[in-house]
Amino acid sequence: MDQDIVGVRNELRERVTSELSAEAFGNRGLQTLATPALVGLIERAAMVALEPFLEQGERSVGSSIQLDHLAPTPLGAEVAVQVEVVELDGSKVSFAVEARDEQETIARGRHGRVVVDAGRFDRLVARKAR
Repeated sequence: MDQDIVGVRNELRERVTSELSAEAFGNRGLQTLATPALVGLIERAAMVALEPFLEQGERSVGSSIQLDHLAPTPLGAEVAVQVEVVELDGSKVSFAVEARDEQETIARGRHGRVVVDAGRFDRLVARKAR
């Protein structure tokens, strides 16, 4: 992967459903977007951003997340997650992230991913699964 990837952006839009609610993640009675669900949306947006730049046999895996979840988002609202590659250090890719609902910015932070050899990664996982 080369430095031309810095500046690459992606946006993912998702309607907040009960499956993405804080209640679904164990916070009873809270019908808002759950922070873990938001992290999942960020990861998906970043993966899609990197896909065109991966070589055959490579994949990206999440390595870090720093997120300030600033405001609640109710069920039914649409969330837009934006990611932008801000740094490339060897196989490590850093993203600036921001999420908004229809009214305001709901989260800001950073996300790190590492580009790995898929075969080697799968062998490491298989070794642990025994």
